[in-house]
Amino acid sequence: MNQETIIRQRGAVIVDALNGVVKWKYDDFNRSLLAEFSVDKAPLVNDIILQNFPIEWHINNIKQAPELMKHLAGKYARLSKKQKLYYAQQEDRPEVMLAWWPWGHGATVSIRLFMVSQEPFVSTKPFLKRIFSFLK
Repeated sequence: MNQETIIRQRGAVIVDALNGVVKWKYDDFNRSLLAEFSVDKAPLVNDIILQNFPIEWHINNIKQAPELMKHLAGKYARLSKKQKLYYAQQEDRPEVMLAWWPWGHGATVSIRLFMVSQEPFVSTKPFLKRIFSFLK
């Protein structure tokens, strides 16, 4: 099974919810499903995304995101102004995430649905801080 098919299957909830609103295409370079649309559609698209992927990170709160989620998002966890990262509220580990990337000229927005990193997660926090996380 190819990468596009896997993303479409694992992200079927959001792909199906946005069908008819955006047109998905596979971006081989970034190994993600890509949709580009006018900023006029942004409120509608954002509402649909939040209905299905209620966890939202942006530049003002990404530092509080769990280390595991930043690891899973990979390069998409490095957010700048107006960029967002979404995923479904699932068990401990989502299979796909969605990145929201407004273009610099302000007229277009891109969204990318991507598979999370399959690399093993190794916490960067010292062992004792992980055990005694309630201590500051």
